[in-house]
Amino acid sequence: MSKFYGIGTGPGDSSLLTIKAVNTLKELDILYTPEPKKEGKSLALSIVQEYLKEDLEIKQRHFPMNFDDLEKTKAWDEIAVEIENDVKCGKNVGFVTLGDPMIYSTYVYLLERVRDKVEVETIPGISSFSNIASNQNFPLVMDREPLIVVPCTTDESRLDYALENYSSIVLMKVYKNFKSIIQKIKDNGLIDNAILVSNSSLNEEKVYTNLDKLDQDKISYFSTILINKEEKRVG
Repeated sequence: MSKFYGIGTGPGDSSLLTIKAVNTLKELDILYTPEPKKEGKSLALSIVQEYLKEDLEIKQRHFPMNFDDLEKTKAWDEIAVEIENDVKCGKNVGFVTLGDPMIYSTYVYLLERVRDKVEVETIPGISSFSNIASNQNFPLVMDREPLIVVPCTTDESRLDYALENYSSIVLMKVYKNFKSIIQKIKDNGLIDNAILVSNSSLNEEKVYTNLDKLDQDKISYFSTILINKEEKRVG
């Protein structure tokens, strides 16, 4: 029976794909890949490229990354209909997404539109913050402590609350408001408890443990900050 698969690619290193993800990719008839810019390159596609069969049909589709809700909704609706039609024509269809499909992923918008119309299977991927924590031997959370994941595009009050009230914090989407985020970390006395990683697991990966002297120009769009109030990391 044909199916739609949402496949997490992990943060960037193709060797971090799960065995299940690799096996599924090899069985697809059609693969949809997200492009943040029209005629741009899909990072997710580059990660899985070596595992794709030669006759696979690849459909690169543009997903607007802006604040125009009408434009984004129109794109999601159109792509979802296309995916639905492909599956109903007897094709096994996949969509690849960075990290894990259920963590700040465009895939969720497609899932919401097709899951009541075709069979769907979602395959998890390693999140960027899990990969960073392991690679840097940076424990995130233990015992009874909660872990909070905060997109830095949220309201400032939510970010302030997280920094003040939680011991283990993941800050995602830090690039746009980088300077104010660093200042908030300093104001909360956490600058020595934080690390920042750009381009996790890619060849261009950079690790920064002294955020107080870090220039925004040195970090990439794909940057994540980990904070643990029990960990001291200055370098």
